[in-house]
Amino acid sequence: MNRFFLLILSLNLLVVISGCKKPKRYDLIVENATISTDSGLVDGKTILVMGDTIAGIIDAGEPVRTRKVVDADGGIVMPGFIDSHTSIACFFKSNGKAFDTHPKSLTTFYRSIVSKHFLPYGVTTIFDAEPDSAWVPQIVSWKPNPKLTDVMVARSVEMGKSACNPSQSPYVFIKGIYDSKNQEHAGDNCFWILTGVQNGLNYPKNIEGIQSIMNSLLLLTGSSDKVLNRIANIYGIRQNIPDELLAIEGISYLAENSPVLLDSVAAILGSNNASVSTGLYRIKHFVDSGFTTCGIEPTEAIKQRLKYGFAHLMEYVKALHTKGVELRIGYNMPFDGSAFAKEQNLLLESGFPVNEIGKISSFNSAKAFAIHGKKGKIAIGYTADLVVFLKNDAGNSFDFTKVKRVIKGGRAEKMK
Repeated sequence: MNRFFLLILSLNLLVVISGCKKPKRYDLIVENATISTDSGLVDGKTILVMGDTIAGIIDAGEPVRTRKVVDADGGIVMPGFIDSHTSIACFFKSNGKAFDTHPKSLTTFYRSIVSKHFLPYGVTTIFDAEPDSAWVPQIVSWKPNPKLTDVMVARSVEMGKSACNPSQSPYVFIKGIYDSKNQEHAGDNCFWILTGVQNGLNYPKNIEGIQSIMNSLLLLTGSSDKVLNRIANIYGIRQNIPDELLAIEGISYLAENSPVLLDSVAAILGSNNASVSTGLYRIKHFVDSGFTTCGIEPTEAIKQRLKYGFAHLMEYVKALHTKGVELRIGYNMPFDGSAFAKEQNLLLESGFPVNEIGKISSFNSAKAFAIHGKKGKIAIGYTADLVVFLKNDAGNSFDFTKVKRVIKGGRAEKMK
């Protein structure tokens, strides 16, 4: 009897002790979140963060202990955005006062300047594809900082040269056809400019942008001079032609004269999982007003022609996406993260679902840089880089410029 009594007492004590054991306390939670996933938007979730990592995702309302709460209030939450092609030297200005745009030493001061241009818009990682050569080892040595945007950097190499020293940078920007020699030395983490369709399409990976495709197809079809003549006759420009104008007139010419070729190239790139930067906002800005800085007369006919070309460009971007090309955002011009958000809105206006734009803005770039095992998703084990948007009012379309809160490396940034 005594043994039975002691057994019951021990079991009761075990239950009491177990009940007194406190559940894990998380560093931060994002509650009442609508999470963007590959399959769509999932309502009513709470994201659990420990340190700089996503530790769990549970249903909203489940009890949880935490040090800090960010209430998404039903707003959409996406993984931190990644700008896949920029130049940080463009942002070394403040209040109209220009700093040294090519300092020998990139101090935290310069790093913070870059972050102020991107982090408020949810861009938590950027890729400098055009750095000063002295910056590469410095940027690679930067430690993660939750207060600052992460910066990755590339080394430029010419086609045929050995790729790079990984200790300087694991990323390569190859100027020329991405041939087998470069592929062997550089692996997958390369950006390359498509300069020859027959050879280049054998090794498609991370193409710089839509313009790279247009230039190649114009050369292939022997149409480059025809497009240049068209530009000269219509716009009066015969030299120093803006890339944006070449893109608009190039896609217009190809859509009118070689639509089957455009479709076949999209299919080939899609079947090879090619990654292409859209660069849409850069061209849209030119179409809306930037063209006037080139001395082009803003007649109604010119405006309509530019809009006509941009419409063709948007249709081809959608065709690339439909064929399986992994689009990413990298506008490569001196606009800050606001341009990133405006490009997201352009995709939204063109019919892209919100969750797919989230993938284009984050995971696709992460995959191009081979960091998609830790960035680009809201999933357990991924870095806690999160963008919380304001809840969308009934009847209004979603707006990527309406960022409520940015969480970088598990730290919730205060929005101004």
